[in-house]
Amino acid sequence: MMKKILIIIALVLIGGAGYYFGFGSQKAVEALKAQVNTQLQTLQKSGFEIIDRSIEAKKEHFVIHYARPDEIAQYFRSQNIDISDEDSKLFHGLKIGVDLSYLEGAYSALSADLYPVAFPYSLKSEVSKQGEKNLRKISNDKLFLAHIDINKLFTSFKGYLKDVNTTFEDREKLTVISRGFTFEGSYNDRFLTSSSNAVETLSFTSSSGAMFTLNNLKGSYEQNGKSLYDFESKYHIDQIRARGDNAEEMRVDQVDFDSSGRAKQAFAASDFSLHIKSIHTKEPAREHYMEDITGKASLKNLSVAALDKMKQLDSNDTEGFNGAFKMLLSKGVTLKVDELSVKKVKIPESGKMADGFLSSAIV
Repeated sequence: MMKKILIIIALVLIGGAGYYFGFGSQKAVEALKAQVNTQLQTLQKSGFEIIDRSIEAKKEHFVIHYARPDEIAQYFRSQNIDISDEDSKLFHGLKIGVDLSYLEGAYSALSADLYPVAFPYSLKSEVSKQGEKNLRKISNDKLFLAHIDINKLFTSFKGYLKDVNTTFEDREKLTVISRGFTFEGSYNDRFLTSSSNAVETLSFTSSSGAMFTLNNLKGSYEQNGKSLYDFESKYHIDQIRARGDNAEEMRVDQVDFDSSGRAKQAFAASDFSLHIKSIHTKEPAREHYMEDITGKASLKNLSVAALDKMKQLDSNDTEGFNGAFKMLLSKGVTLKVDELSVKKVKIPESGKMADGFLSSAIV
């Protein structure tokens, strides 16, 4: 979720009409500052507060306060960033420092460094005194920093998260490593039209022996039409490994998840596919192994009007949700599981490989 928050701050800065860099430097900076002012006003009307602002000739600093979560969630959804009201409330109280530089390099109209300077109330209420020290370490050292460059046409952005290799101490030591986290995308006056992101390595290792490691994640999203429901999305992960305190282990290799959507007249449809080369789990007394796991499914006859309405509803609006849900099902939504299969499985008792299964269904 932190990535969503960091990227959306970049997106709201590049909203509105495009600006082409063809004037003198000073005029360009003045125009960019006016654009930033406009977008900050939009943020303030959408649930954020802008505080501690200081402005210099070609740079400025301010803090974005996540002040009114319900309004912010509604605003995010209008920008094609899917976040529930409940998830939004988890970020209440978060403050993001922003250091802006104007006309930095051949690509950028704006360059921004974003980093947490205060953490959500929900997090601060749960941490120990040592945990509070860890939070101060994150903010003081700018451990979790995102750098974003926005192009001179105000139509695209690219950036990265700073590499992290640090150890936190609380009840036990936790080492966090993040490397090669990059992202980029394009944007129009309505919503995000394309994006891609990559992570070379993300790992968490505790002194108790528990660990989680993700290697080589790559993802992409492409808007194919004028509707939010015309899209293609692809994600690939080379490997996921995890180990619990009780010595249970899991290894997942070569994960591919694709999804696509299309809208025609008043209805939308979606297709999903998942393929995993292998899943290997180990317990103290036995181990399990599956290879070539495939899942394919589709949804049809989804009411676009109902989907749009549900995105804007307050999480507590039960009556509104029930009405939108009835509308969603009004034309007979069809869920089709085209394939759920496992090619090979290992029998724990004998350790021998056996044929898996293949199934399908329509709901």
